[in-house]
Amino acid sequence: MLTRLRLSNFAVIEEAEVSFGAGLTVLTGETGAGKSILIDALGLLVGARAEPEVIRAGADEAQVEALFEKVPELAARLGALGLPDDGDEVIVRRTVARSGRARAYVNGSLVTVSVLQRLMRGLVDIAGQHEHLALFDSAEHLALLDSLAPIGGEGQGEGKKTNYLSAWSELQSVESQLCALGGDEAQVASRLDFLKYQLEEIDRLAPTPGEDVSLEQERRRLSSSEKLRHAASAADELISGGESSGASAVGRARQLIAEAERLDPSLAKVQAALITAQEGLDEAARALSRYLGALESDPRRLEEVEERLDALRRLCRKHAAPLETVLDKRASLAAEAHELEHRAERRAELEGLRAAVRAKAVAAAAELSGARRRAAQKLEAAATAGLSRLALARARFEVRLIAAPLGPHGADAAEWLFSANLGEPPRPLAKVASGGEASRLMLALKSALAGSDACRCSVFDEADAGIGGAVADVVGRLIKELSAHRQVLCITHLPQVAAHADAHLRIEKAEAKGRTRSVVTVLEAGEPRTRELARMLSGVEVTREALGAAEALLRTAVRPTRLTRARPRAEARRSATTR
Repeated sequence: MLTRLRLSNFAVIEEAEVSFGAGLTVLTGETGAGKSILIDALGLLVGARAEPEVIRAGADEAQVEALFEKVPELAARLGALGLPDDGDEVIVRRTVARSGRARAYVNGSLVTVSVLQRLMRGLVDIAGQHEHLALFDSAEHLALLDSLAPIGGEGQGEGKKTNYLSAWSELQSVESQLCALGGDEAQVASRLDFLKYQLEEIDRLAPTPGEDVSLEQERRRLSSSEKLRHAASAADELISGGESSGASAVGRARQLIAEAERLDPSLAKVQAALITAQEGLDEAARALSRYLGALESDPRRLEEVEERLDALRRLCRKHAAPLETVLDKRASLAAEAHELEHRAERRAELEGLRAAVRAKAVAAAAELSGARRRAAQKLEAAATAGLSRLALARARFEVRLIAAPLGPHGADAAEWLFSANLGEPPRPLAKVASGGEASRLMLALKSALAGSDACRCSVFDEADAGIGGAVADVVGRLIKELSAHRQVLCITHLPQVAAHADAHLRIEKAEAKGRTRSVVTVLEAGEPRTRELARMLSGVEVTREALGAAEALLRTAVRPTRLTRARPRAEARRSATTR
């Protein structure tokens, strides 16, 4: 359940904080006042796409934050997703920057949007005009049926769909492997010849890892042997080549310091350093002597090295890769060639596997279709009963499942049919249902599913569009009954619906310092609520007659004496602060 929602620089709302309790909360206000802003903000908190356009003009960042009661489903998901569990409430926050970058946080921990979606999936149900449009789109009907299928029970619809998706994924994997084998024999033979040619070329040269680096070093040494000999000989002469060499100079310095050390023992460190220097010079002289003895000028070997390097470089250029990558590629070429050489056996193996996997997918699709048929029957009955309560007693609602080729959604297509009048055959919703009838159908479906899923908060964004007159009161009663099973937030223009609320929020625009802001106000029971209902009844000018009608609406609104969850008066009244 949503307990608190806070917005900062979101659309035309500079700052707003609203508390919510159990039951039915309605949001009313003039068209364009910003009622849907709260719903849009809530949508961000359950994983909706974030757009920079939601940032208030003049601000660099918009922020939305909410507190949710930690119900068992949320607690389990926090653990499964490795998220912090900090008490009885869960804090969810989204920020949207002007640059387009958006961030999501759960209990202070930075998360991806996909993790946020997995955490909040199914716990908050936002039903707006887009869902009504989906009722008219037959392409959406199967997905809607599956989303409503929990009336068939866990495993009846959702579990069988999971089983089918697993079988379908396995079938697609086998199909991809078959496709990778290729179907044109001439193309396969050509590819195999090309692979063999590349392998023979690499094997003929037989390079070894790091060979190009070591050969390059040898080439530089062989091509510069005379320069190296001159440099080494000159250095050897400077180190040990006579009385003026470095070794002789250090030897004389040692003798002088040795005599001085008898007079001043503090020179012992200097003497030790000179001994180390002389030992180093002697070792350098010996190393240079060995180097000069091994250094040779071999034009034939230089030619061999350069030819080998040239061959290696041509191979690397041909494969557009360094030598190490070419050696790795040789293994993949060999594997592909082996697979093509044994293509017939592999194809036979995969075709046998495909037949088995397809049979598994067909069986899973049949089970899913059966679950959908059972769910469709229950949905038809529940929707028909709900329509009857909504002054459509003669209406008929039918879910028609049609066999379809095996695909990612199973072996079914679905179409929802509707007839509003007795004697008229059900026809596609888009052809026979008005907007008001579609709204009532959606409410009937939502009411039928109350208590059958994990949803703890239902949000209706003008779901009563197109409804008026006596039906409006019935709609209000139905939404009120729905709030006995879950928290309900409802944006409405109908006073008959608003009269049934446990809490009433009014959204209105105000101007300050040359800027327009949306302000959220809590309407307490009594005159504030009565005047708002009267405004909804009569328009801008609130007449005495409208006030009387509003009072009558409030008196006749049905209020259950006891709900399934306790609702303390302080919680039912809610609070809101705006700035």
